[in-house]
Amino acid sequence: EHRGVRPGFRCIRHMSFPVEATLAASATAALLGVLSAPLISSPICAALVFGWIACIGVALTLAAPPVEPPPSEAEYEAHGLGPLPGGAPPAQLYLDLMKRIVLNLCYHEQSHQVVLSRSPDEGRPAPELARTFSLRARVMGEDVSLNTLSMVGLRRLDSLQACISALVAEGIEGDLLEAGCAKGGACIFMRAALRAHGDTKRRVYCCDAFAAPPPPPSPLRVALVRPWYVALGAVAYRLPLSSQRWLYGKLMPHQTAFPSNVGHASDDTVRSFMFYLTHGHHLRPPGLGACAGGTLPHVRSNFARLGLLDEQVVFLPGFFSETLPTAPFATLALLRLDGDLYPSTRDALTHCYPRLAVGGFCIVDDYYAFEECRRAVDDYRSEHGITDELVRIDRLSVLWRRCQ
Repeated sequence: EHRGVRPGFRCIRHMSFPVEATLAASATAALLGVLSAPLISSPICAALVFGWIACIGVALTLAAPPVEPPPSEAEYEAHGLGPLPGGAPPAQLYLDLMKRIVLNLCYHEQSHQVVLSRSPDEGRPAPELARTFSLRARVMGEDVSLNTLSMVGLRRLDSLQACISALVAEGIEGDLLEAGCAKGGACIFMRAALRAHGDTKRRVYCCDAFAAPPPPPSPLRVALVRPWYVALGAVAYRLPLSSQRWLYGKLMPHQTAFPSNVGHASDDTVRSFMFYLTHGHHLRPPGLGACAGGTLPHVRSNFARLGLLDEQVVFLPGFFSETLPTAPFATLALLRLDGDLYPSTRDALTHCYPRLAVGGFCIVDDYYAFEECRRAVDDYRSEHGITDELVRIDRLSVLWRRCQ
């Protein structure tokens, strides 16, 4: 079995919420029983301990991981992942393989896919847990996996490649920048595209908070605190939206990945936040996490493992409002916005769009994913008289080309 872990214990990662809650509650009860053994009769303490062991046994017996068939050749071809035509140039073959690596299509069997992102078009106004791999969701950039380098999907990478090819072919001067690079997957592909075109002058700017996750808690803290955390998440997810918004305003300032201006928070942002609060225990198996690998050393390592970390890659760690006003680029040819929220999207536009060259591309990753992102873009375009046509890339993203 993968990494030497027994199949029975791997299936804990696939348990449903009630089973995990039962295990956490029974573990706490057993611990309290052991600690209070001098104060209560021994049979009660023994019953608690054996009850806990019985719960684990039942869970390991019943919670088998789902068996999923591999995608067929026809599915790959239907999603644009079939073989390239004979005689394709080496640069095209290189970028095709790079897309599959960035999206972890090569080893998706080892992928721990935990979230199927929101898709209002499919009747999913809030994120949902995903138990099996979906090739369609991966291609459309509508899933979250713990070990992909990017969540943007194949359609957005295809569009990104087309934009860079147009910039090089037409001689549009300027660097490439992504505001909100997470693990760096889209920036890695930008650098790979420049290499494929033999472009040695442009730089790729990777902007993000690169916030480090909190250190893992001790086993004792997990046993004592996790039941309360699970209970808080279960209750919060069922509260009225007004109460969820109040809780969002109280908790958001305690994170370090996004600016904590909650005044512009849209309803879909609040619902997504509550989803991650409720299901956070699914997103952090031991040593992993949905955002694991988002620190600056991790992102630099992601570039290095693909041979793409060189002087043409520049990192700007910190909030956009702090780093972008003094960023060392003069002109941008491509601006990619993936800040999700209103303040981060607006900050990136304010400080970067004036330096976008005429003929350059502005790509908005979350335009149809979060209402407040869409509102930030629409407000900026309206205030500055930008009328360039918005072109839809997929169900979540858009771009426009600066023509004025």
